[in-house]
Amino acid sequence: MKSTLLALKNIDVFYGHIHAVRRVTLHVRQGEIVALIGGNGAGKTTMLCTISGLIRPSQGSILYQDVEITRQSPEAIVRAGLSHVPEGRLVFSPLSVEDNLHLGAYTRPYFRKRSDMLQDVETMYAMFPVLRERRHQHAGTLSGGEQQMLAIARALMARPKLLLLDEPGMGLAPLVVKDIFRHILNLRDELGLTVLLVEQNARSALKVADRGYVLENGRILIQGTAGELLANHDVQRAYLGRELDEN
Repeated sequence: MKSTLLALKNIDVFYGHIHAVRRVTLHVRQGEIVALIGGNGAGKTTMLCTISGLIRPSQGSILYQDVEITRQSPEAIVRAGLSHVPEGRLVFSPLSVEDNLHLGAYTRPYFRKRSDMLQDVETMYAMFPVLRERRHQHAGTLSGGEQQMLAIARALMARPKLLLLDEPGMGLAPLVVKDIFRHILNLRDELGLTVLLVEQNARSALKVADRGYVLENGRILIQGTAGELLANHDVQRAYLGRELDEN
């Protein structure tokens, strides 16, 4: 069995008096794609922000490679090998595509490893050829799909072992979503990257995931392999829109 890369135990998160995440325990193994699915307000984005240090839990522990990161700063967490692609992509609109990629490497010792960084930029262009074509274009003028590719590539510039992806298909056309999820599979299959994926489109997420967790009102309601969740009638009715055998 593959080793556990990330482990959360009894995580609680509050927004004022609102109990957003309730006693969540989950794990992600090396080389897995794990999906977090659930409706709006279920706590999915809060979970990713808590893991990446943007939100502090009121209690519980987060272990990354068996090291406690619960109280570490976001920068320290990125340096440890964990990158977060936020909901809405949040590219630096006035800057060029290439400048956005350079900023993704901000935690690395730029003055000593500039040649490595430039090589990584070339790797991103090979992975996402459209970014090479747009390298001098302002990021804010890219299409939604191109911005999502840029956001993923920017996160990869930190050379993470674990990628947190928040709603990569949000607001994109179905064919573009399919292309984005193809890239996510390639990240695991070709680079060996581990991915924790939050996605409103539960069917798309579970089709690429190895395992999944269903969140509702801040709690984990169901967990299992992707196949088990796709076959679960409660999951189908609540999150997949219709029974799969009707497709």
